[in-house]
Amino acid sequence: MLGLAGVPATAPHDVFAGLEHRQAAIRTVCTACGVMTNAVGTAIYLRAGGSPVHPFTSSGFCGEEIAELQSVLGDGPAFEAIRHNWPVFVPNLVDHATSVRWPLFSAAAVSAGVEAVFVFPLTVDSAPLGAFEIHRDTGDVLTPDEIVDVVHLAAVVLNLLLDVPP
Repeated sequence: MLGLAGVPATAPHDVFAGLEHRQAAIRTVCTACGVMTNAVGTAIYLRAGGSPVHPFTSSGFCGEEIAELQSVLGDGPAFEAIRHNWPVFVPNLVDHATSVRWPLFSAAAVSAGVEAVFVFPLTVDSAPLGAFEIHRDTGDVLTPDEIVDVVHLAAVVLNLLLDVPP
């Protein structure tokens, strides 16, 4: 779980105030993550308070498609990561267990050219704010070095979302 402890508690509407001007910077971090991890797409999902999870931004040829797919279905790795506030790593969407876990999502994601999905929840004081998701076109795991890089980039995204100075 990635989060910021000690960030002043803010009302959910305050967290997202003025977020539009930071969206380009967050998309740039997504693009950098895609390059660093050999991803074909990335996506950021947000949730304020009790509101539904929704895609915020994406990068790559399939980032938006996979984010919209999960949003329409209301289920998938990103929704599970946010719901349980725990990383969800799916190195092989073709795997039988995965296709049973998310039958509609898995089939559609594979049809879109995605075979692996890795989701890192974004939290503030243990409350889920959203998720940072990576899509790969090959069924393989993230290396330990890639995980460290993603955790650092996810911290940058969280700081940008909360408008916390570096």
